Amino acid sequence: MSLIREAETRGHGWLSTLVQHVSDIIFVLDSDGSIIYANASGLAMFGVSAEEAIGASVFDYIHPEDRQRVAGSYARMAVSPGLSMTDTVRVRSPKTGEVCELEVVRTNLLHDPAIAGIVVNGRDVTERNGYLMSLEASFGAITGAIANMVEIRDPYTAGHQREVARLAGAIAREMGVDEEDIKGIEVAATLHDIGKIAVPSEILNRPGRLSRAEFELIKVHSEVGSDIVAKVPFPWPVAEMILQHHERLDGSGYPNGLSGADILLGSRILAVADVISAMAAHRPYRPGLGSGRALAEIESNRGLLYDLDVVDTCLRLSQAERLPWAALIAD
Repeated sequence: MSLIREAETRGHGWLSTLVQHVSDIIFVLDSDGSIIYANASGLAMFGVSAEEAIGASVFDYIHPEDRQRVAGSYARMAVSPGLSMTDTVRVRSPKTGEVCELEVVRTNLLHDPAIAGIVVNGRDVTERNGYLMSLEASFGAITGAIANMVEIRDPYTAGHQREVARLAGAIAREMGVDEEDIKGIEVAATLHDIGKIAVPSEILNRPGRLSRAEFELIKVHSEVGSDIVAKVPFPWPVAEMILQHHERLDGSGYPNGLSGADILLGSRILAVADVISAMAAHRPYRPGLGSGRALAEIESNRGLLYDLDVVDTCLRLSQAERLPWAALIAD
């Protein structure tokens, strides 16, 4: 308690000095967005003096492409006392033109006579976000390289995994799935056949129908694929989606005979995308059946083998000519 009392006795001047020397930017704005206070970090970021900043509109510092969105959000906030909002905003120095990305928290304290403004606390995340984008690009390249391992051994399915990823992503997006979850579905789709590296290439590439024993051998690819990626710390259930992509709504699928809601939504989307891509394309044991036959298959088993909402979404995209069919798919 003695430390608290000591802090209180030091008063406003002490706190003001602290605010001036923190590395985060701190602005206080009026209801229209005019700057009524800016700490040293904020002034330094924009390369302006206190005299230049005070009274200026904060929207002059917002990147033109973000300005309308931020202004709308700010207007809604200004009429909501006590409301706090987080955002990521691009800002630009009026003198140097340098663009930075800020992670900000805005709090409406207009009703508080001690502040009488909207407090904006921001942190420069330009370097961090650049690193994350680079990491994501590297991750995508590594995922694609892993997918290539299967396609090198099985030329008949070249491009199949990527096509399934495009189809699954389009269906998920149309269904309103969260964008972050869509990334996971696309990763699982890109890797869904990786387990086929455990299947002898003479079986994968042999013309003619497979025997029961050969088909049983191919069926293990979903389990093998799941095992391969199981220890990769994906932020999504990629291993589970790969494991379940041949499960069917009525329990007739493999490897575990799951049914209904026991099958992940991502796996239900992946199943439909996989079927229409595989049916439409050429295989060693048959010519390509075309998009019409593929779509007829999922429609006839809508709600039976395949998720009703997923099928309806896929058909709607197809009718609107918004399914990302590859050149290899043709009637």
